[in-house]
Amino acid sequence: MFDTLIDLDARVTRNIVSLRVSQDLFDDLVDDAAAQRAAIAADMQVRHAPPGIIERGLLYSEAIGYPFTSDITVSSRFGDGTVRVWYGAMEEATARAETCWHALQQVLALEGESDVIIRYRAVYQVRAQGLFLELRGKHVDHPEILSNDYAATQAIGKHASSQGLPGLLYASARCRDGNCLAAFRPDPLSEASLSHYLTYRIDPVGQTVEIERVPGVVDERFHVGVLTRH
Repeated sequence: MFDTLIDLDARVTRNIVSLRVSQDLFDDLVDDAAAQRAAIAADMQVRHAPPGIIERGLLYSEAIGYPFTSDITVSSRFGDGTVRVWYGAMEEATARAETCWHALQQVLALEGESDVIIRYRAVYQVRAQGLFLELRGKHVDHPEILSNDYAATQAIGKHASSQGLPGLLYASARCRDGNCLAAFRPDPLSEASLSHYLTYRIDPVGQTVEIERVPGVVDERFHVGVLTRH
């Protein structure tokens, strides 16, 4: 399990919850929906190249720093609540599948909830550099890596973190042929840039998540464990 390391230098997708209500951001300035979309597009162009230290600091905090500085450490696939873990995906489609699955599980856990719930996401690109534990392909002999029971993977994460490794690469449990990265500390992560925003429309009855990049236009639909493109 721990016999392979990889010297990684790659761009990783980080898809996280955002407070931004993208379709309503400019509704107090312009009434026309097309004009609002144009304003959002112009705003995104500015954000691709942040001009100052403060803006870069905010991007770092949102895209990289939060899991390592938050007062709350939550358990996850490779974190048992004592180890802080940052998650990203090697492909954007993988990031969408992973986050859709988790968003749907959170809504399904709400007893009696039947209405469509809207969640807003921000998608970042982050550079990851370092010597990471390579677990991709090892799920063939160790299916517990992809299990919904995280006991085994949390033990792996705790051991890898205690050995001083910056993180690990592993196959996605939610996207066929997808790959993910888990980082145990922030220093291998840098050069955060905001790519775009997404809207998730989560239907607990149909057990689907519709993904919109342009407000009102469904780009993809995630159904339980399948991501379909439109």
